[in-house]
Amino acid sequence: MSLPAARVAWLTVLLAAITSLAESNAWLRAEEPVTDRSGETPTGEPDRLRVIVETDAGGDPDDEQSLVRFLLYTNQWDVQGIIANRPQARQGENLNEERTGLGVVRRLVRAYGECYPKLVQHDARYPRPDELLQRTVCGYEDSDEGVRCILAAVDADDPRPLWFMNWGTDRGSAPSSLKRALDRVLEERGPTGYAAFKNRLRLTGDDQFGDHTTRIAPPFPIWIDTLRPELEGRRWYHRFSAITATAGGFDVHRDVVTGHGPLGALYPTNTGLPQKEGDTMMFLYLVPTGMNDPEQPTWGSWAGRYGRNDGYPDLPYYWANQPDTWQGTLHRENTLSRWAADLQNDFRARLDWCVADYRQANHPPRPRVNGLLRRDVAPGDEVVLDAANSTDPDRQELQYHWMYYPETGSHTGPWPALRNAATAVAGFTAPHVATARTIHLVLTVTDCGSPPLSRYARVVVTVRPADNQ
Repeated sequence: MSLPAARVAWLTVLLAAITSLAESNAWLRAEEPVTDRSGETPTGEPDRLRVIVETDAGGDPDDEQSLVRFLLYTNQWDVQGIIANRPQARQGENLNEERTGLGVVRRLVRAYGECYPKLVQHDARYPRPDELLQRTVCGYEDSDEGVRCILAAVDADDPRPLWFMNWGTDRGSAPSSLKRALDRVLEERGPTGYAAFKNRLRLTGDDQFGDHTTRIAPPFPIWIDTLRPELEGRRWYHRFSAITATAGGFDVHRDVVTGHGPLGALYPTNTGLPQKEGDTMMFLYLVPTGMNDPEQPTWGSWAGRYGRNDGYPDLPYYWANQPDTWQGTLHRENTLSRWAADLQNDFRARLDWCVADYRQANHPPRPRVNGLLRRDVAPGDEVVLDAANSTDPDRQELQYHWMYYPETGSHTGPWPALRNAATAVAGFTAPHVATARTIHLVLTVTDCGSPPLSRYARVVVTVRPADNQ
């Protein structure tokens, strides 16, 4: 039986409307947290980290480079503030048309705002530009805005700690607003109130906090120095450029500066080290990729892998002193090099999001590991690593790579054969051990988009002898 022509036309219009609505709201499904049976979230975070950046933008233009990348990752965190602590831009070295630190940062935030209508298609969690502008304040010596921003964030009725990133306070900058805030809290609240305040903080980046870092108890709960130590005459933050500049075929002019909207166009190229981004590792350490845990610096992240700071052996302070074995070499640079192409491809994709609709861009896959991500087994047990339920928001074919990460666990070998490591379902036989030992496995899931994007899952297996069960 044929339908009347009017009804066919009406159904056609209705179907088109439904299709259009589904496509326009595809971003709602782009970054949904993925949970396994343990209730953990390997590729998503139910409680995003709260963060504050303090930057001396207006000096070395690498802060502006890092800010371009940071703003494209603001969907990953709850940004409490961006504090600009340089009153006047440095003549000669800095070419930004804005001549105050606050002006430089706000110019970048406004450019982010121009990209926002596209960005929010790809992830609804991108903060509104007006919110970011309200939270972008000066930290000059004649102003308390930066201090008040920190006090409000730390004192907020929120159980989450505050991750604070100091991007530098070199010549011409004001003292760190966090140092000033800690001075005030110690004076006004006494030792007990000071300790409570300080215990709410987590640090990545430079130490600009005077006696608060090492001499006034308690210590910070955790501090990761992403700038040091010097190795072979090179500080760690100087190596970001050399390791990532062309990783995965990355080209700064093609992939950032041109054709990717007003934010990418503000990425300066006149730094001493090309694409220096000396402050980027401070927040790459916090990007939730599924492989990293900010409370576990020795596990590794897109910012490399960290160990105890030799200068403070009894404090929870870390720096980049750990080597990884990779591609036949043992070196600190391997802790970043092994992820360099992945993190640059992710940056490229987010710049595409600035100008492309959802269907015209690539989005990261969603690894899903069945079973617990933290497991106890006995020697001889068969350990099944099943990621067959992993998905991709763009419905692309996925590639899988399981690997042991020997440096991050306590097992020292011999290593059992890892079966089917290039498939969704891998496995191994738990080795015989005299005492309990941990084995870390990292799964990399990569799509076939352009650029190809990767996310991870980490499974930590503790092998316990029978008498330790």
